[in-house]
Amino acid sequence: MARLEVVPGEAMGGYADRSDGVQNVLDPLEVHVVTFADEGHRFALVVADLICVNVDVVDRIRTAMRDICVQSCWVAATHTHASPEAGCSPGGEATPRHVADRLEAASLVAARSAMASERAARVGSARTLVPKLAGHRNIADPGPLDIPVDTIVVTAGSDVVGLVVVSPVHPTILPADNNHVSADLNGGIRRALSTPDRWVVAATGAAGNISTRHTRQGRGLDEVNRLGAWLADRVEPVSSRVGRGTPTPVRPPVSRTVTLAPKQPAELDAAVRQTPQPGVGNERIRWVLQQGLRIAEEQAARRRTEPYVIDVEAVDLDGVTIVAVPGELFLELGETIRSAAPDQVGDIMVLGYANGYLGYLPTRDTQPCYETYASPVTSGSGEIVVEAAVKAAVEAARDREHSRRISA
Repeated sequence: MARLEVVPGEAMGGYADRSDGVQNVLDPLEVHVVTFADEGHRFALVVADLICVNVDVVDRIRTAMRDICVQSCWVAATHTHASPEAGCSPGGEATPRHVADRLEAASLVAARSAMASERAARVGSARTLVPKLAGHRNIADPGPLDIPVDTIVVTAGSDVVGLVVVSPVHPTILPADNNHVSADLNGGIRRALSTPDRWVVAATGAAGNISTRHTRQGRGLDEVNRLGAWLADRVEPVSSRVGRGTPTPVRPPVSRTVTLAPKQPAELDAAVRQTPQPGVGNERIRWVLQQGLRIAEEQAARRRTEPYVIDVEAVDLDGVTIVAVPGELFLELGETIRSAAPDQVGDIMVLGYANGYLGYLPTRDTQPCYETYASPVTSGSGEIVVEAAVKAAVEAARDREHSRRISA
C-alpha cells in the first residue's frame, strides 16, 4: 500500500455541482497493489482511491510496471467521489498530469512492497448478500435489496492473509458540498476488515445504478465507518472455496475489444419525452436528473459520429475469474455476466472502473434516468459489453484448463 498525496486547492471530482477544490484530508487516499506470480508471469492488480482512471494513465502504469518485472497489470479506481478530479467525464479524457504523476509513483511504491512480501498462497472466493447496505439510487421508493459482495480470499496454509472485497456500491456517502478527500465507503470497509495479520483491498464492482442514497443515516465519516462495519460483519465469517490440487500457473489476462456506437441527439430527444418526473419529496432525484440532462445536451452538441472503442478483460487466478470493465456497469448486468458464463468458468467477479473510463453502460430496456442521460453510448451497449465479458471469461478459463494439463 502507498498513500496517494493530494494538493490543497486542486479540483475535486465526482459531483457536477461541486465548485470548491481540496481543502483538507478526512481520511487518506491509498493505492493498493496485489501481485499474483509464478516462475513465468506476474500479474498485478492496482486499486486506487480515485474517481476514475483513464487509459492514458493506465498505459503509463503498465509501462512502468514492466520495468520492475510485472508482466501484466490492471488499474482500477474505487470511484470515490471525494478524490481529486482525474478526467471523469463521459467517454473519458486526459488525466491531469500532476494526478497521473502521483498515481504512477504511488503504484510503483505499492507494487514493490507487494513483490517484496510475496509468498506461497492459494486463492479462493466467497459471496455474501448484504441487506440494508444500498439500493437502486434513482428509484424514488426502491424495494429492499440484498447487495452481492464478492471476496477473493488469499490463504497461506490455514491462515487468511488477505482479502480483495468487491462491493457493487457507489462510494458516495459523503455529500457534494464536502471538500475533504476521503476513500469514502471503500475506506470504511478496509478499516473494518483489516487486522495486523491480514491486508484488505476494497474495490468497486458493477455499481452503476447502486448507492447508499436510501440506506445511509448520515453524510459524514461516522456513517462511512458504520456502513463499512455493517458490511464487514457479514463478510467476515464467510468461508471461501479454495482451489484444490496443484495451483494453476499465472496466465496473462484475456482481452476483448468492443466497439460501441455514440448516443445520437434523436435518442436523447426520445428519452426526454419518456422520462417520468419525480414526485414531491424527491428533490435530489429531480436535481440529479437535471444534471444528467445538461451533460447529455453537451454531448449532443458535439455530434460525435465515430464509435467508442474499449477493452473488456478477464483473468483467471487459481480458478477465480475476474472480469474488468472500463466503465459503470449496472448491477443487473454484472449478475448477468456471472449467470451467463458456462459452469466450467467457475466463480466470476466483476470489477468496474478498471483500465479506463467510458461512463455508464445502459441496457436496451433501461428507463430514462440520470445514468442513461449521462451515458455517451447508445442504449443496448450494456448487453454488448456483457457478451464480450462472458467470452473473455470463457477464454481465460480455457487457458487455465490448458495450463493445468500442461503442468499436471
